[in-house]
Amino acid sequence: MKTVCKFGGTSLAGSENVARCRDIVMADSSRRIVVVSAPGKKKGGDIKVTDLLHECYLKRFDLPAFSAVFAKIEETFREIASPLKNFPVGEELCIVRAQICQPEANEDFVLSRGEYLNAKLVAAYLGYAFLDAAAFIRFKGGELDLSATLSLAAHIETEKGVVIPGFYGLDEEGHVKTFSRGGSDITGAIAARAFGCNLYENWTDVDGIRICDPKIVPNSKKVSEASYRELREMSYMGASVLHAETLLPLVGAPVPIVIRNSFRPDLAGTVIRKKRTDAAEKENIACITGKSDYTCIQISKMLLDKQLGFVKKVTSVFEEYNINISHTHSGLDNLCFFVERAEYIKISFENFVKELKRRIDADKIRAHGDIALVAVIGHGLSGRIGVLADIFTALKDAGISVKTIYQSISECNVIVGIENVRLADAVRALYAALIR
Repeated sequence: MKTVCKFGGTSLAGSENVARCRDIVMADSSRRIVVVSAPGKKKGGDIKVTDLLHECYLKRFDLPAFSAVFAKIEETFREIASPLKNFPVGEELCIVRAQICQPEANEDFVLSRGEYLNAKLVAAYLGYAFLDAAAFIRFKGGELDLSATLSLAAHIETEKGVVIPGFYGLDEEGHVKTFSRGGSDITGAIAARAFGCNLYENWTDVDGIRICDPKIVPNSKKVSEASYRELREMSYMGASVLHAETLLPLVGAPVPIVIRNSFRPDLAGTVIRKKRTDAAEKENIACITGKSDYTCIQISKMLLDKQLGFVKKVTSVFEEYNINISHTHSGLDNLCFFVERAEYIKISFENFVKELKRRIDADKIRAHGDIALVAVIGHGLSGRIGVLADIFTALKDAGISVKTIYQSISECNVIVGIENVRLADAVRALYAALIR
């Protein structure tokens, strides 16, 4: 039995919390692989180390400003290292400071130093070896190169215990490349796959997955189990569970993931499996969540359904304008493409429309902004009679107008488009109506 333990930033905020994580690891001899994030916020007004490092990168050629920011990082790591008698924290900080100030230091390298330093400190706490993620995690074309990563990892010894910094690896040219924020979750999954682990424990500051964001629905029910598919849908639709790409390294070699609370290690947490166990199937809804600030680009053309290749022509324009499509809905004479507002505002919509009309001779192209998408997620939706009626009734009773609705063919999710300002209201109304 071999387990990966990944500890998030809040779990590692300060020496007291790091000591707590050490006790968790030491309580189970199977926990021989540890992945860490950079230190998070210890209290409300704090700034995350990764954000401070980003500021350092921007100010690295302005010595007084840089020094003021780096002093905050230094304070954080010196406090974490304070119980360690023989760890050369000052020396490590001097090395990192000098590296950041080098003209060739790229932004990803600078951002990764929080995980790098923290992994060295946690390794000292545990008496484990430090294993740099750069030793085996590889990127190609900006994406994880899983084949190369697994090949390099096959030659690494982990039986005596290792601590790995999350969030980064190396690209084809040997430069540090990071995942997107929250990417330490992906590093944990890579380690689970690469080192033949039976379990991936993701230790956070919550005791598992809640059906709704507790900030919207306090004390919402905890989910005992969820499937890989449900987790992907949750993460994609805005639930702060795990990074949306966490499961990709585990495709074809599934490892159970359990989300647990490092501040309450006595609690069981939520288990994520490739497929839910039969006992967990009665929890027919795994999550009610949503994301705001979408724009719907609606394209109308008579006899659209008769035109071969119409969709391909439309999506080629989106591709040329570098617009990522989040969702699509279609009707007899209409196509609707939902894009995040950040994607929409980066283009000239007037030029975009001209190009679309040139390609497809559309009758009308319109953009509708300020849309939120609310998702009800769960494999059990397929066996729940009248779930769509329940959703519409709940929203109607709350005075919320439905702009669009979509249900996947596998019936794992139902997505409803509403006004941005009613997102939280919709989540509360759906929870009250659907959760028994």
